[in-house]
Amino acid sequence: MNVMTREFSLAMSPALKAPPLADAGRVSTAPFNLASICLCLAFALWLAVLFVTDPAGVDDYGLISVLPGIIWVAYAAVGLGFALSLRRGVCETPMPLLMIVMLVLLLHGTPAIVYDELRYAWAWKHVGVVDYAQRHGQIDPKAPFLATYANWPGLFVFCAAIANLFDIKPIQLADIARFSPPALNLLYVLVLPQIYRRFTADPRLVWGGVWLFVIGNWIGQDYFSPQGVAFLFYLLLVALCVGPLRIVPGWADPNGRGFSKFCGRYFAFVSRGQPPVTLAVPPKLRAVASLAAMALIVMITATHPLTPIVVLMALGGLWVIGQLSLGYLVFAGLVEVTWLLFYADGYMSSVLPELVQRFGDTSNEISERLVDTSIVSEGQVVVSLASRALTGAIALAAVLGGLRRLVAGFRDGPAIVLTLAPAFMIVATSYGGEIVFRVYLFALPFLTFFAAALFFPWSGSQRDAIARYAIGTFGAVLTVAFVLANNGKDRQYTFSRAEVEASEWLYNNAPAGSVLVEGAPNYPEQFMNYENFTYVPISNESKQSISAVLADPATELGDWLRAVPAGSAFIIITRSQKAYIDDLGVMPKGSLDAIEEALRGSARFRLVRATADASVFAPNEQGIGMGEWIK
Repeated sequence: MNVMTREFSLAMSPALKAPPLADAGRVSTAPFNLASICLCLAFALWLAVLFVTDPAGVDDYGLISVLPGIIWVAYAAVGLGFALSLRRGVCETPMPLLMIVMLVLLLHGTPAIVYDELRYAWAWKHVGVVDYAQRHGQIDPKAPFLATYANWPGLFVFCAAIANLFDIKPIQLADIARFSPPALNLLYVLVLPQIYRRFTADPRLVWGGVWLFVIGNWIGQDYFSPQGVAFLFYLLLVALCVGPLRIVPGWADPNGRGFSKFCGRYFAFVSRGQPPVTLAVPPKLRAVASLAAMALIVMITATHPLTPIVVLMALGGLWVIGQLSLGYLVFAGLVEVTWLLFYADGYMSSVLPELVQRFGDTSNEISERLVDTSIVSEGQVVVSLASRALTGAIALAAVLGGLRRLVAGFRDGPAIVLTLAPAFMIVATSYGGEIVFRVYLFALPFLTFFAAALFFPWSGSQRDAIARYAIGTFGAVLTVAFVLANNGKDRQYTFSRAEVEASEWLYNNAPAGSVLVEGAPNYPEQFMNYENFTYVPISNESKQSISAVLADPATELGDWLRAVPAGSAFIIITRSQKAYIDDLGVMPKGSLDAIEEALRGSARFRLVRATADASVFAPNEQGIGMGEWIK
């Protein structure tokens, strides 16, 4: 019996696909019990970590610098428990899923709980867009500020409706949004098995792919963002397309003649090794799945500008290999064109010339996006190398796993198409170097399927202990790289309560039309009344302008703000801005400390608000009556 026949037998045999619990218990009681012990141990150690970790000491290595040593014991326990959970008679139980959920809590739940405030400056901006929708009842696509969000407002309009329903204020929303990474990753974990089961009947390969996905998802697009939510919608859409909506072309006959024979052999070739299509999908189920797919396409189109490109490529690829009806590709294309022409038309007319000019020319931007290890801090060099090593390990394992599947007789056409679909974004968008991370994100679910196939290329016997322990160890080791890659910039991307208080005070008290000079655009910014202000980050200025500021901060910044109406100019400098500058080498190390000290000692400025981690200044001639603001 060849490997594909064995795999199909596994898929179609009820006895093998879902063994009775009594049989599973009789065969695998010891591994199940040991896996349960590992799970309980990891959970207990995780709780201990949450109590003893003090984020105040985070340095330029990120979260790893303050995690206690017992966290590594927890990772090892999860790795061992996951290996045990893949044994026959255990992998058919919920145990592998529970192990993966525990891994999500360790990797994504830890920072969400340890840090008291929402991470990432962009996440605070997203809260600000929700605040705008709450106050105005809508989002104006012609608004000049944060125009991309205004033209793809799906997430923000929905969150604003929920926030209004429960009277949730921006600060409260930020506190909820900090749990987005663990919440979204748990949802990804629930959807991915539905996709992988359409590629293989081997549960070890299914759970192995999910396990490696959680570890490989380091780039941080799972925070409170349109991309994180649109990615979830994309996975749901793919699950429908390779599941109940999957088709076998009835007009392509491998035994026929001419074109029909050619097509039949082609479609059989690209899908060889897939579990067979369910013999009879009830018409009502297919109709519901079809409506759900169309709804997801619309939701994606209204939520994020990049994801529809991947959707079109994925649907087109699945149609080419005979897995999906052409109608879904046509529908997605019509929805995208309609949205761009009738809702985002103003935005597109302003960016279209740049899109055309930069089409296919992103090599320079990609190279600029890579960290220049010659100017960043020592810790950031290690963080950069860890992220590259993690990505490289997943990619290499995927290539080797794909080759093992190929040699074993599998063709995995749908998985290959879905892996390659995001690549078109590199030449079709103007996101520059950022796009390489988005391509990795959308390819990751399918890269990790092939990476898991390095360990489980086909449905084998129970004598797979080496493979099971190898993938458990591989994942546990890569968690070290994940913590560095995903949390290595936490000194910059995390904010203290004192910083949030200073920002909240500024956005509540600065008059509409104020100019806000920032040390760097990296603090809890623009989360309230964002459209009322003009933002001027010092770090974004030219080198000549930055040099002039550093030479005489009070005089130069005073000249910047001279023409601003009295009472409408402020300078804010925070701890996270300083970390951003110092760790990434954007400006000379200690630049913002020097500017802050100069402003404190200058008669041209007065300190109008100070907290432990932030200082807000105003020009002295504009600051009459502001002294009582200092608390």
